[in-house]
Amino acid sequence: MFSGKENYEAEDSDEQEEQEEVAGYEWLRSNIHCQNACPAHTDVSGFISLIAEGKFDEAYLLNRRDNLFPGVLGRICPKPCEAACRRNVVDGPISVCGLKRSTSDLRSARFLPTPPPSDRTKPVAIVGAGPAGLACARDLRMLGYQTTIYDRQAAPGGMLLAGIPAWRLPRQIIKNEVDNYLRALGVEFRLNVNIGSDSQNSVEQLLQRHVAVFLAAGCQKPLTLNIPGEKLRGFDYGLDWLKKINLEQQLEALVGKRVVVIGAGFTAIDCCRTALRLGAKEVYLCYRRTQSDAPIDDEEIREAEKEGIQFVYLVSPVEIIGDDRNHVRAVKFVKNQVVTTDGKRSQITAIPGREFTQPCEIVLAATGQQAEFSWLPEQLQWEYQQRGQLNVDPNSWMTSWRGLFAGGDFVKGPRNVISAIADGRKAALAIHRYLGGKVREETDASLEEVGNWQRDKKYLNISRQAMPKTLLKKKQNLNAGSHLEKEVATGFSRDVAQLEASRCLKCMYNVIIDPELCILCGACEDICPEQAISLGSLQKLEGSSLFSGGSEMTTDSSITLDEGKCVRCGSCIDRCPAQAIEMLRFHCADPMKQWYVGTIS
Repeated sequence: MFSGKENYEAEDSDEQEEQEEVAGYEWLRSNIHCQNACPAHTDVSGFISLIAEGKFDEAYLLNRRDNLFPGVLGRICPKPCEAACRRNVVDGPISVCGLKRSTSDLRSARFLPTPPPSDRTKPVAIVGAGPAGLACARDLRMLGYQTTIYDRQAAPGGMLLAGIPAWRLPRQIIKNEVDNYLRALGVEFRLNVNIGSDSQNSVEQLLQRHVAVFLAAGCQKPLTLNIPGEKLRGFDYGLDWLKKINLEQQLEALVGKRVVVIGAGFTAIDCCRTALRLGAKEVYLCYRRTQSDAPIDDEEIREAEKEGIQFVYLVSPVEIIGDDRNHVRAVKFVKNQVVTTDGKRSQITAIPGREFTQPCEIVLAATGQQAEFSWLPEQLQWEYQQRGQLNVDPNSWMTSWRGLFAGGDFVKGPRNVISAIADGRKAALAIHRYLGGKVREETDASLEEVGNWQRDKKYLNISRQAMPKTLLKKKQNLNAGSHLEKEVATGFSRDVAQLEASRCLKCMYNVIIDPELCILCGACEDICPEQAISLGSLQKLEGSSLFSGGSEMTTDSSITLDEGKCVRCGSCIDRCPAQAIEMLRFHCADPMKQWYVGTIS
């Protein structure tokens, strides 16, 4: 923004440069919403710009730098970046998640990395081959540490393999990204190992063999309903049920004609849609709150409804009813009512006397998971938080035992994959610092002039491109498992991906008005399609959120630019008769990330 025509020269001092760096990052936070909303601070605008130019390989590598697995996250990310996308003010967010997938689907090669030298004197162990453990291993290996991941499953991936169905996330995608990146980097895997129960691999023994250990065992223990009937045959917990399908391929005996799923999170919806693919005739998702409170998004609900899933809101299970063979035959529910809504979640209460039963053969409870600590040795004197979660130092990620770190869902409870990846990367930084590694902590901000800025103004008229999907048809006759591995979302074509990427408002660009050249003619105000530029008197602007002038302002006129409205179309640049407006690209090394310097000594 530029206010007035006051001419002054700023003093060149270290203090001012520091202030400019801080101001620069604040600009990034307030303008590049997508990057700031991503837990891993992925350079969203950067990789989308590369896709728009047809540079899918470069976009893939940029994605892989920040979040490890573009092919995985492009299918299952909860998309906080899309909720924050400024294109929402026009017509709808950029399909960031779908475009992330495109970088993986449409790249030209595997891009095997060159493994760095390995310092065998500083080995690090990681317990858990899920997203947090894999992310921590990648960063530590890039720094040169000998890194070994221990996991009780037969293949790396953690809940990516065990808890997410193949129709949403194909197994080969996980395998390719692990093999072609982490294994190629030199990360070692010890699989089919139960830490704690394995006499050769207790936590104490890992600490003896390694200079540091990171616990990233996730949340494997389901939360119980605490109602009668949870021991009946035909009752199971959603995550355990999915594990039997995803890992053990127990298909025939896992579904009945009528299935009731209790909960409304991602595990619950995966159970519902998987049950349909196993041949269930009726599937009910029962949730104790309203649809607006459900963790899953509206698009997911619409897809499930199209496939035939029936949603029942404001009901709570009271009892699971069995038959004379000790098998599930129905669920008894009570209806709820909304008492208050505080802007976040509705407060509900049961309505006395409003019980009803829903006949079924299978009941799946998907109301959450928690970490399992029984395998941790008591002699290490663990500290726990009031909620029962393992206590770690928020800055060092270290437990109460020196050299033993923990993070991800194992510490913070069940969340999502991108948050777990962000935790793993932060833990790697903490371990690196603990082992004497150097870290550069300063902010690096800069502006780069973009010459001859031109953009086809039609991009504002391009509508959001829908992800192609193949949904089940209602009442479709299915053989058990016949659609379990048929991916629902099929991905963008190259042309559609570039078209969708071209919708980006390019928030990383900044319109600058030169106070020495501006003649306050108002031409830019007239041409601006979003009314982001205003010409007016200082008196009128004083007190507004756009005014940044002070007592030194001496003229009566001022130009202001509202960054929140600006869509970087460049119309003002073309129109300005004094050539006082230019476009700069903003670069900032996010100070929330503390960049590694070199490798281990």
